[in-house]
Amino acid sequence: MMKNVIALVIACSAIPAFAIDEADFEAAWQQKVRPWFTDSRKVGELRAADGLVLRWFAIESANERASLVVLPGWTEKGESFAEELYDLRDLGMSFYVLEQRCQGLSGGEIEPRDRYYVKDWRSYLSDIQLFVEKAVQSRPHRRIILYGNSMGGAMAAVFLARNPGAAQALVMTVPMFGVRTDPLPEFAVTATARLFILFGRGAAYLPGYGPYKSEPWEGNSWSITSRARYEHLARLDESRTEYQLGGVTARGGLELVRLSRAAQAAAAKIAVPALLVQTGMDTMVRNEAQDRAVRVMRDCRKVVVPQAHHVVMHETDAVRAQALGAIRSFLEEQAR
Repeated sequence: MMKNVIALVIACSAIPAFAIDEADFEAAWQQKVRPWFTDSRKVGELRAADGLVLRWFAIESANERASLVVLPGWTEKGESFAEELYDLRDLGMSFYVLEQRCQGLSGGEIEPRDRYYVKDWRSYLSDIQLFVEKAVQSRPHRRIILYGNSMGGAMAAVFLARNPGAAQALVMTVPMFGVRTDPLPEFAVTATARLFILFGRGAAYLPGYGPYKSEPWEGNSWSITSRARYEHLARLDESRTEYQLGGVTARGGLELVRLSRAAQAAAAKIAVPALLVQTGMDTMVRNEAQDRAVRVMRDCRKVVVPQAHHVVMHETDAVRAQALGAIRSFLEEQAR
């Protein structure tokens, strides 16, 4: 029987003190999070099936209760998760983070790697398989929990549906079960992408996208409401040219849509306990597609954070606390 528990998060009094207070964000980051993140992690490289170099890092616990395998979302680098992992450091978990192809410090399929281009979304599946086999399973784990954010959530769903024994639980924050293509309908965007590809322009930007450029916090395209966290991410982007990824290409956009459709089809095959965190003000992915996925998954708990936008873990303290509290509770339950 399908078991879906839908919760509205309005308060989280049970979570510990925040790793960083917004009032003194950058100083606390430099004094607390950065030393922990830098000193604790080990980094590695893998050679993908097509020759691309994939970067990953791990923060391993000596007394591990479970391991958390993290798949970042579109344009995210592994370091984007440093604060969140710091918030979870007391749970007795090891963390393994893969930087997706064309993102972070991993290689890209075109040169220069300055825009989002992936020829075939299924390459992600072989990358994840390689990562799990060579990096995660290089040591034994009592339990493995797969965690995907946005695009990474779609990848996690498809990967777990096709490899049901790869993890014992699943966390998805704002998963990309459907892509918002407003103001145009999805079919118009995919038709445009196909025309570009037909005329040999698959690596060209889709209309409305272009090269990387920094944005001020006011009116930023991600609608991040925490100025401190947004400006920290902006500084992180400016610190390395590899982090300055431009917009979506025709081929990349088409593959994102195909990935989201594959994730929707995969949902019914996921049998492990799952948590899906949805935001009430998301303009990047389709909440109705997430709802359809929840209905067909066998054991999925949906948590809604009403005041959050898409990048929920970089919102203000009060808003992100709701998502963090739900994730912590689920991880503690699954690590028992």
